[in-house]
Amino acid sequence: MMLLQDLPTPAFIVNRYAFRKNCKTVRAAAFSNGIKHLRPHVKTHKTREGCVIQAGLDIGEEELNNGDSSEGFVASTIPEVSMLVELACQKQCRPFNDILLGVPICQSKLFAISALKNKLRSKFKCVDTGTIHILIDHPAQVHFLHDFIQNEASSYEGGSWSVFMKLDTGYHRAGTTCDKRGVDLATEIINSPVLELKGVYSHCGHAYNIDDEEEMNQTAEMDLSLITSFLEKLGDHLKHNNISFDTSSLHISVGSTPSLFSHKHHSDMINPMEIHPGNYVFFDRQQLWTGACKHEQYVASFVLARVIGHYPDIVRNAIMVDAGATALTKESTPQGEMCSVFGHPDLECYRMSQEVTMIRRRKEFTDKSGGGHFPFEQFPLGSTLLLVPNHSCLAAACFDKYYVVDENCYPFGRDAAVVDEWKPVTGWL
Repeated sequence: MMLLQDLPTPAFIVNRYAFRKNCKTVRAAAFSNGIKHLRPHVKTHKTREGCVIQAGLDIGEEELNNGDSSEGFVASTIPEVSMLVELACQKQCRPFNDILLGVPICQSKLFAISALKNKLRSKFKCVDTGTIHILIDHPAQVHFLHDFIQNEASSYEGGSWSVFMKLDTGYHRAGTTCDKRGVDLATEIINSPVLELKGVYSHCGHAYNIDDEEEMNQTAEMDLSLITSFLEKLGDHLKHNNISFDTSSLHISVGSTPSLFSHKHHSDMINPMEIHPGNYVFFDRQQLWTGACKHEQYVASFVLARVIGHYPDIVRNAIMVDAGATALTKESTPQGEMCSVFGHPDLECYRMSQEVTMIRRRKEFTDKSGGGHFPFEQFPLGSTLLLVPNHSCLAAACFDKYYVVDENCYPFGRDAAVVDEWKPVTGWL
């Protein structure tokens, strides 16, 4: 049996117990908030095993029949979409066959998406073959999609392509505005003979800078308010122009991990609503700060590092570990620092280079009884420790293999047993 201490370092570690617990908690919370459709994002973990857990298929049909399951998935890359199509063909069930490519569509990806759509249709045995939805936020995308589907796609899948339209509700990254510009774009999609408007999509990314529950609730409420107001404008515009289309059928897809517990489906809403968080499977330091992750015991991913230096001099009084920016990234977050030591709130990762990180005692602990001497005896040279990344999505992308443990105790350490290995999909094409 291999233990964490036996692994080469740096290594990416997943605690399957916490991963499962996080997925179950989020499914239950969405259902409790009236959101019957969960469309989890796979970009954080990028693994087949993680998708199965996100879908709820590891918990038994009895629980799934109570509605505590996922409706579909969001992916960010073609390899992630391909992974989900393979799962759909293998499992022959939802939610793997309902996939949204959650970045605005570009021409270079159309042939790959069309081939995957055709594969899904040809190999999925059920009547409901599912589909791959695309994301649009600009009129030019409507035009090149029309040309592709009309002129190039005859050798692939025929028929219309399903579309979610991306709205900017405050994050100011992707998305069209919730005004006449957005209404005109939605109208163009609706009028297209080769596109089908499935829903509208927003990313509540500005919630990543919020650590106050009341402000988080207000942000989620404003996100939904902007969307429903937009749909009212769209409905009025369509009616005025005698365009027959039922806007109440459009799916409202909202969310982000920090805001996931704040989004609610109001009883007077007609439109189906779904939520699409991704980071919640792993959590990280930022989600501890926002409050989405209530305790460090729910963090499910780490970078395992080995102690390679002891520096007891008065200037440093620190240790060095063999994981740096190439294993954790230097992602900055509102709470500062680059990472933390799992189970050791007294320690500070104060300096990071390409391949190493320096760790010392925090100042608030050095003034307490016992002095400020670093506890070198707890971290012998060659021993391992677990680092909690600021942003687990980016840290995970640094590795081509995850070592899996299944620990329900807190904190666990170097003697935890490795029970599995997961291989994430990588690359972009």
